[in-house]
Amino acid sequence: MFKQRLITGLLLGGATLAGIFILPNAAFGLLVLLTFLIGADEWVRLTGGDSPVLRAGFLAGVTLTAGLAWWVASDGDLRIPLVIGLLWWVLASCLILFYRPGGRTWEGDGTRLALRAALLPALVPAWLAIVWLQRYDSGLLVFLIVLAAVGDSAAYLAGKRFGRHRMAPRLSPGKTWEGLMGEVLVSLLLAAAGAWYFVAGDVWLRLSFVGLCMLTIFASVVGDLFESLLKRLAGAKDSGSLLPGHGGVLDRFDSHLAAAPVFLMGWIWWLRGGGL
Repeated sequence: MFKQRLITGLLLGGATLAGIFILPNAAFGLLVLLTFLIGADEWVRLTGGDSPVLRAGFLAGVTLTAGLAWWVASDGDLRIPLVIGLLWWVLASCLILFYRPGGRTWEGDGTRLALRAALLPALVPAWLAIVWLQRYDSGLLVFLIVLAAVGDSAAYLAGKRFGRHRMAPRLSPGKTWEGLMGEVLVSLLLAAAGAWYFVAGDVWLRLSFVGLCMLTIFASVVGDLFESLLKRLAGAKDSGSLLPGHGGVLDRFDSHLAAAPVFLMGWIWWLRGGGL
């Protein structure tokens, strides 16, 4: 299983790097949007939206909302759509904490509809952050992707080897506190390397970058756990079967959905004093 997961991850990584460094920003944005639309379709199906008309409607909604977000960011303030995304993930954190399986609240059609609509504030700000980072600094985008992906792999390996205490047994029995500790340790090393490379001069600014990376990692865990909530409600092991060893597109990029807006917002407000 891990071998298949590794092979698929390497292929995806190569394709991602090629897209980041070769494609112009507009073409890259369209490619990422198409990828996210596949994830959006998986999200709709996980929340009980099996009708082709309904699925097409939500995909059109994601596309239109992405266009609106880009217009607001270009002609107004990039932080507006990012803040919307951050507020959603704060709410998602609360949903994760208070989730109880089998409750009537979670099984109702109204809840499923609300979770279905949540794909807009979850996916669109992440798409915007990723595309904006590619335009601003391709290397910084690669660092973000590596930070979340390597951290996720470290959590998987550490949890498999040392895992004893479950972190979220109601949502994802395979995730352990030991796995999280492994993720944090590996991420600290990457964050230190990133601080040395991307942040010049002031030691406190470099420490702030490390702190931002840790916030980004914890946000990625929230993204991962929220997708586990969706799968738990749907009674599904994976969001899809497109990617061997990973499941669906949403399974591969769930952590980046929460990590990307947090990272870019922190970079803008915390490290760059409000602008790019």
